[in-house]
Amino acid sequence: MFAVGHLALGYLTGKASSKLLKVNINIPLVLTLSILPDIDLLLTPMLQHGGPTHSIILYLAIAIPAILVWKKRTIPYLAALASHPLLGDFLTRASRAEGVQLLFPLTSSWFSAGSEALRLTYVYIELAMFIAFLTFMLTTRDITTLTKPHPSNLTLAIPISTALFPVFTQFPMPIPPELVIPHLILIILLALPILKDIDHIIPRHRLS
Repeated sequence: MFAVGHLALGYLTGKASSKLLKVNINIPLVLTLSILPDIDLLLTPMLQHGGPTHSIILYLAIAIPAILVWKKRTIPYLAALASHPLLGDFLTRASRAEGVQLLFPLTSSWFSAGSEALRLTYVYIELAMFIAFLTFMLTTRDITTLTKPHPSNLTLAIPISTALFPVFTQFPMPIPPELVIPHLILIILLALPILKDIDHIIPRHRLS
C-alpha cells in the first residue's frame, strides 16, 4: 500500500475508534502515526523496508504504558499506527519477500496475505479509501481543524517526506498512475497546516 492508502486508512480507523470511545483526537498526530512505520524508507540501508518498524509487538510494548497514563485516549492512535502493517501492508503485499515483520522481535519472519493477481484491485481500493478520507474530512470539518495553527502540525513533515520519497528516489515513479493525483492532493493538504503555522509565527516575530 502507498502513502495515500496508509494515511486514509489510519485516519478512518483512528476516527472510527475515537467515535466509539467518545474521545477527541489530534488529527495531525493520527495522520503522522498512520505513516510512521514507513520511516524505515528514510533510514535505509540501516533498516529494510517492512522490518522492525512494522512490528505490532513493538507497538503494543509502547502502547501499554501509554494506555496506563492516558487510558482509552491512546486507543485511536494505536489503531491508526497498527492499521499500517496489519491492514495496509500484510493484506496487500503479494509475497513474503515483500511482507512485513509483524512479530519482531519474537520472530524475524516476514508475513503477507496478499495476491499478485489482485495488485490492481488493491490500487482501486486505495483510491476508494482516499475518496472516503476526503469525504469524512469535509463532512466532519476535520479539514478545518487540520488547517488551524497548532504545534502538532509540524509532525506532518513526516508524512509529507514519506509521500515525496518515491518521487525523488526512483524513476519512473513506483506510484501507480491512478494514485499520482491523490498523492499530489495529499501533499498539498498536509503542507497547508505547516505553511499556515509559519505564516502565523512570522508576523508575530516581526511585531515583537
